[in-house]
Amino acid sequence: PFSSSARRKMNLKSERRGIHVDQSELLCKKGCGYYGNPAWQGFCSKCWREEYHKARQKQIQEDWELAERLQREEEEAYASSQSTQGAQSLTFSKFEEKKTNEKTRKVTTVKKFFTASSRAGAKKAEIQEAKAPSPSIHRQASIETDRVSKEFIEFIRTYQKPGQDIYKQCKLFLDTMSHKRDLSIEEQSECAQDFYQNVADRLQTRWKVPPEKVEKAMDEVEKYIMTRQYKYVFCPETTDDEKKDLAVQKRIRALHWVTPQMLCVPVSEEIPEVSDMVVKAIT
Repeated sequence: PFSSSARRKMNLKSERRGIHVDQSELLCKKGCGYYGNPAWQGFCSKCWREEYHKARQKQIQEDWELAERLQREEEEAYASSQSTQGAQSLTFSKFEEKKTNEKTRKVTTVKKFFTASSRAGAKKAEIQEAKAPSPSIHRQASIETDRVSKEFIEFIRTYQKPGQDIYKQCKLFLDTMSHKRDLSIEEQSECAQDFYQNVADRLQTRWKVPPEKVEKAMDEVEKYIMTRQYKYVFCPETTDDEKKDLAVQKRIRALHWVTPQMLCVPVSEEIPEVSDMVVKAIT
């Protein structure tokens, strides 16, 4: 038998061990009747997904708007800088000349619509149009391509005669690759690697360029070639890379509601430094 004081101590210990939680505190905050989870900020899994689906869609929309705004500002800045630079390199068509050619082509096309002509005359005009494609069709270069091309020309000028040789070899390679579109990506890759090796060897053996300058030149050559070949190298019609990318993107967005706490990751986004690093990693 225990003394009365011993029984009181045991009762106190039992009371301390007991956890008293109100049933309402465990339920989902949205009042759906299911149990909530602290990792989901008091919501059940279903309500959590619904709650953050709206936030996710809003974030995606804001991301798209930001990307479009940055792209628009980039294009406006480039157009502004182009208009104040004067004459361009002889290697590329002048901006005004391109606009004049484009305007002439459009006027000719409009006239063809409003001029009464025989079927034979229209057919002849179509043949002439096909033989002489417009500059915009012949060279649909992006702003990024123009910028990289200009930077490449400015860079190789510092190499003088070796630079002229580099540029000549690059132009020949691009022209050659334009006739090899039917090759597989692996075969095109081998052609590119052979070209890089040949140019590097040419700089070292023929022009006696120091190794550090050869390495720097090859970095610029690769940047120029890959930018000019971007459409055919990174998004060719012969592969389903874009389809796979979209599938991955869809999967990532579907899991947007998952938090670090659910994955047992010790990350506290309430700390500004940690939050900045998380945003940087996501970006």
